[in-house]
Amino acid sequence: MYGNEQKRVMIVGATSGLGRLLAERYIAEGHTVCIVGRRENLLDEVAGGHPSVHRMVADVTEVSDVIPRLARLVDDMGGMDLLVLCAGVGRMNPDLDYGLELPTIDTNVRGWTAVADWAFAFFMRQGYGQLAAISSVAGVRGLAPAPAYAASKAYQTHYLDALRQRARMDHSRVTVTDVRPGFARTSLLAHPERLFWVEEPEKVARAIFRTIEAKKNRAVVTRRWAFMYFLMRIAPESLFVKILGKA
Repeated sequence: MYGNEQKRVMIVGATSGLGRLLAERYIAEGHTVCIVGRRENLLDEVAGGHPSVHRMVADVTEVSDVIPRLARLVDDMGGMDLLVLCAGVGRMNPDLDYGLELPTIDTNVRGWTAVADWAFAFFMRQGYGQLAAISSVAGVRGLAPAPAYAASKAYQTHYLDALRQRARMDHSRVTVTDVRPGFARTSLLAHPERLFWVEEPEKVARAIFRTIEAKKNRAVVTRRWAFMYFLMRIAPESLFVKILGKA
């Protein structure tokens, strides 16, 4: 339905990190963009003085409020071709403090699912569109330092697989894209100096943008992390534990 022409793009989780960089890219390229995030001052920064950029202050965990408001935003945009779901949080939790796990579960599972379901249903009714979500290589297996974060990312990748299967079963032109970045130097990493292959967010965002525009089903970015993802998946538990211990 659309190729290189102007698209109507909604980005949920656009105030920081990779979501912000993607929003700025789509705005710079002249697409009709709607940005959604929790902090109004940061949304204003992302909009960069473009009066045509739609914006909404919202928290995806407030499900009963955010979904009808997103629907109204789509009406204001005159429709939607692409939704990029970047909303997510994560914390290192070595002491297994249950209170630290709750925000991750609430945002990355409950709120994330509500937005993904709404967007997918919208595109299915419309007959075309693309739901692109930023998951993580962390979803490949459990991670001792951040159990809820890794588990939530595994949940997202499986959920996106299920949505893609539904679209195919209905012979729909709806695309579901799962982008799995490696470590990027964003606020989600508390101690990037302890990790390897931490990449600059601008490089990662460019790779994510290319993946979305190519309408791939799934991709690990960047290329070096595609190789590491494979190793993480097949590594014996004993070796994986040793690597985590050193990190």
